[in-house]
Amino acid sequence: MTSDLRAPLLKRAEPEPARLVIDEAGFPFLDGVPLAASPRERAALALLFRRQPAVVPKEEFANVAWRGAEMSDEGLARCISRLRTQLLAAGHRIEAVYGVGYRLVPDASERPARPAPAPSNWAELYSAQAVQTYSFCRNLLLQATPSAVRMAIARLRQLIDEVPDFWAARVGLAEGMAVGIGWGLLPTMPAIDEAMNALDSIPDDVQISGRFAARASLLDFAWRFEEAGLAFERAIGEEPAHPDTLLAYARHLLYMDRADLAARQLQAAKLLSPHSARIGMTLARALIQAGRPEAALREAQATATEHPGELVATAFHLAMQALVAPSESLVGPAWRLTQGVEAPTFAWTILASVLAQVGHRAEAMDVIDAALICSSTSVGEATLYASPLAALGEKDRAAALLQAAFEQRCGMLAMVLRDPAHAHWIREHPVGASLMREVFGE
Repeated sequence: MTSDLRAPLLKRAEPEPARLVIDEAGFPFLDGVPLAASPRERAALALLFRRQPAVVPKEEFANVAWRGAEMSDEGLARCISRLRTQLLAAGHRIEAVYGVGYRLVPDASERPARPAPAPSNWAELYSAQAVQTYSFCRNLLLQATPSAVRMAIARLRQLIDEVPDFWAARVGLAEGMAVGIGWGLLPTMPAIDEAMNALDSIPDDVQISGRFAARASLLDFAWRFEEAGLAFERAIGEEPAHPDTLLAYARHLLYMDRADLAARQLQAAKLLSPHSARIGMTLARALIQAGRPEAALREAQATATEHPGELVATAFHLAMQALVAPSESLVGPAWRLTQGVEAPTFAWTILASVLAQVGHRAEAMDVIDAALICSSTSVGEATLYASPLAALGEKDRAAALLQAAFEQRCGMLAMVLRDPAHAHWIREHPVGASLMREVFGE
């Protein structure tokens, strides 16, 4: 550990008037003291907190805190009453809006609530440089582009070497590894081993947001879906109102081909984090997998519109259009995606898909052939060209790419197999049917 990354402990300032904060894991605090609350109460309070001062309708409590289970008006009232009793003494109140729902009313000082660092006061434990490095890496992971993920992983590894007990960095590394596997950037099993070791090194008594969801996601990439399901049960129990946990669980449900339930989880996540591009794109994916293409296209368009300039959102919208409503007008934008100095791999897969869907066979094959002979194209990235190949009628060649990924235990293969673009052929093809049995047990 380098000496300049750990700051001396600072003397705590005198406590200010009671302030409600909610940490990254969804745990509420009043002046730094944890608020005793059940998982359902924490979920309800987190929803009120994030939406304040707006009114939260009753159906949103049902979707987020009750997670789709039956919720009576009496049950919701009891939950709110228990929260109200604890908050009132601290100057906060929950107000009922007749016939609509509830809202959290700020305390009399009307100071904005501020996010609480979790699991402890990092500013007192670590230097500003260490905390800023971690925040920088979190922002990179939110971008979810291949180059950003690679940089985040490298920086997080360095941060862990320098400050071994910065536990949140270990969770961040595991999350980054999961995203990297999902992009086909990393060899799956070594990445899973490194990420699991990072999570296992965190003491059991340390509360870190995303810890259990990250483990569950890694189990999904290892195709250990039953274990992943159990891990997600614990993750949801620990963080019932955390949008990233709901997002990861929704992906698990997509692996299990439970797209309708995945869509409901993502809609709940969107209530908590309405401007997340990742949630919007995954919701669109779930909707099309559930057989709702028009709704999927609307969601993809809304996400792209809300995130102008974000290449991933733009590319995803183009891919959805090519699948749902192919049109010659998509060809120009698809080519422009590839025109940057360092166009990411996914830009070429989108171009190939657009060209294949609109009938530009020769151009599509040129793009696919060029990508597949490129030495930098990994076996995982190659699976993304199975979709345009299948659209062109080259199903044996598409199946061969998927089989190669299976032989290398490529973690991203499971989501590729569930791609709605493969639904028309995968189970009828002998190799495709075999892969569905081997990976999912179908």
